[in-house]
Amino acid sequence: MNTIELIKCKRTDAVYQEFRDRHYIANRGTHGQQMHYKISVDDEIVGIISGASSVWAVKARDEFFGLTKENKRKALPSIINNTVFRLEKHIPNLATQVLALWRRRCAKDWRERYNVEPHGFETFVVETDFRKGTLYKADNWIYLGETFGSTKSHKGLMNKSVRKNTNKKMIYAKKIPKTKLSTEYEATWNKPRKQLNPNSVDV
Repeated sequence: MNTIELIKCKRTDAVYQEFRDRHYIANRGTHGQQMHYKISVDDEIVGIISGASSVWAVKARDEFFGLTKENKRKALPSIINNTVFRLEKHIPNLATQVLALWRRRCAKDWRERYNVEPHGFETFVVETDFRKGTLYKADNWIYLGETFGSTKSHKGLMNKSVRKNTNKKMIYAKKIPKTKLSTEYEATWNKPRKQLNPNSVDV
């Protein structure tokens, strides 16, 4: 049996960056809350996986988790976005095992670092002939449909947002049993003294 370990690291870690640059989605950094891991199998680094702040506006995702205009600002930080998952070792069922391990580990680390109880996960997969979200289906994530293929971007707080076209993505989500959306939240990620574990890795 293979020994699988997730090694928490900074986003700027050189090994992490090597794997990240080979991911099919361009490496444009990570904003907001985030947790990054190198994947070790039998003491060999074979990939990376990350969680970060969830996307603000996704209708199907909002309906799935019960997010509304009234509760979203406080509740959204309890949803973790699986932003990156790259695995460069092909062993049967390894990807599913890593994803399940990551869900448990990231939820624990998220709770300790940001003082918010995770309620679930989301991810967005660009569909291709060989990439259809099979991994997430195998881990019992729910397929929620596709994004609209556009997003808003803006430069500076005083400028109007501009809508631009993007690739349509498949939306998958999974709830954590026996948890609820956060109803009280303060952005502790930029206030280290209020973190439950101020000695955790800085990202």
